[in-house]
Amino acid sequence: MNTKQVQKFVISYLDSMDCHLIEKSPSSVTVKLSPDADRALTNRPYYWSFVDRTGADPETMTYRWSFENPSMADRASATPISYIMTESGRIIQEDVYFGSRRLHQLFGAAQQSGRCVTLFEEPPRGKGDPLGSQPYTAWLGVNFKVGFECDMKREEIYGWGISLATGVINEKFMETLRDRRLTPRLPSNVHLLKNGLSLRKGMSQLELTMERKLKTTDFTWAVEAEQRRQDELERIRQYYNPMLEHMNHPDQQEQKATLSARFQQREAEIDWQYRPRVSVSVTNCGIFHLPGIH
Repeated sequence: MNTKQVQKFVISYLDSMDCHLIEKSPSSVTVKLSPDADRALTNRPYYWSFVDRTGADPETMTYRWSFENPSMADRASATPISYIMTESGRIIQEDVYFGSRRLHQLFGAAQQSGRCVTLFEEPPRGKGDPLGSQPYTAWLGVNFKVGFECDMKREEIYGWGISLATGVINEKFMETLRDRRLTPRLPSNVHLLKNGLSLRKGMSQLELTMERKLKTTDFTWAVEAEQRRQDELERIRQYYNPMLEHMNHPDQQEQKATLSARFQQREAEIDWQYRPRVSVSVTNCGIFHLPGIH
């Protein structure tokens, strides 16, 4: 990410968290965090537990984040955090650049808070009957991450959606959202159609469809991985078994037990490394209300 991309991401995150932008320039931003952003970014669990127990008005922290990308020498010599005192209180100053601790934290906070969303497509401005009402269908959109794992690893992302009104599944659903303008607020002159499927049922249908797709996948890689696993197991057996067979003297029993434990450990390590397996996880999901009846 370049400097402009970092700044665009940070500003977008602050706006989505309803933070108060005190000052904004091409190279920095001064912001007073919202309570939600403060909880996510400042690591003050004791303070927030006090606020929650007493009901006191929270006092959130103020930051000045600079987006000028410092050189490697400057990063090594500079203090990561500095402070300035103003009439309104203390402001914490930090450099935010690709690879910085703060940007990494912002990525994690955005991922955590954005794992499940509810969004509506904005209707075209100036079009349609101002007195009419347009029907919107709810879609459950899910990003599946499929991992094909052995001593090597390959991952694939599937962005699927299912209409909660009709049960129709769109395997290119996330691609259809790229050019749509989405908002977390329900637009005016819109009514939501009744769902025919519950969220649980919709998710079950997507999981069954994913399972059927995986069953038709080419598993040549798994056969080859299993062969490599057996070859590795046979190799260490040829190494350990002769030594264990010759340790028959009573004085060698402790040494034999140690060697046998090491042998079993190596077998377990090879089994974990080479055994082929498929893993499926959900990276994020959301309810997307889109115009039309689908």
